[in-house]
Amino acid sequence: MQSVEGKRIAALVGDGFEESELTEPRRALEEAGAIVTIVGIDEKSRQKIRGKRGLDEGQTAKAEELVADVTAEDFDALLIPGGTSPDHIRTNKDVQRLVREFDAVKKPMFVICHGPQVLISAQIVRGRQLTGVAAIADDIRNAGGLYRDQPVVQDGNWVTSRTPDDLPQFNRAIVEKLAMAIPAPVV
Repeated sequence: MQSVEGKRIAALVGDGFEESELTEPRRALEEAGAIVTIVGIDEKSRQKIRGKRGLDEGQTAKAEELVADVTAEDFDALLIPGGTSPDHIRTNKDVQRLVREFDAVKKPMFVICHGPQVLISAQIVRGRQLTGVAAIADDIRNAGGLYRDQPVVQDGNWVTSRTPDDLPQFNRAIVEKLAMAIPAPVV
């Protein structure tokens, strides 16, 4: 297995992200040597992106980059945590563009919980196998996706997962997928 050392991951985050679905994959990726960059949707996100922990308020994050300013070329993979963040960012045209760019070049996309809502809005789920929180199973099916009720589902460049309960399996799978992806360019 190749290394993930130096590979760059864009974490696409909006208000209402589920704290553990950002912090735990980020920790797993960084411990393996990857660099995770928080990508927000607007200037306000450079100051504060509100997280949640279940129904409670969670930690905040700050965007290091804005989605309008980045492309799939800038990163080796994309992480989309769940919570209510995906519903807040899914209609943003730059979010949809970025997700379609990652998918078009087959770079890894790591998506958990409500995250598939972003894939649905980007209109890329038809014919793909994926999972997510049970509450969006019908949305996935209605968009032409093949919903699987499993802790982790891999389909091509996608790694999807259901809930924070599945984070140990998800984190293992995303580090493995990133390690098998094309090596990061030497700078």
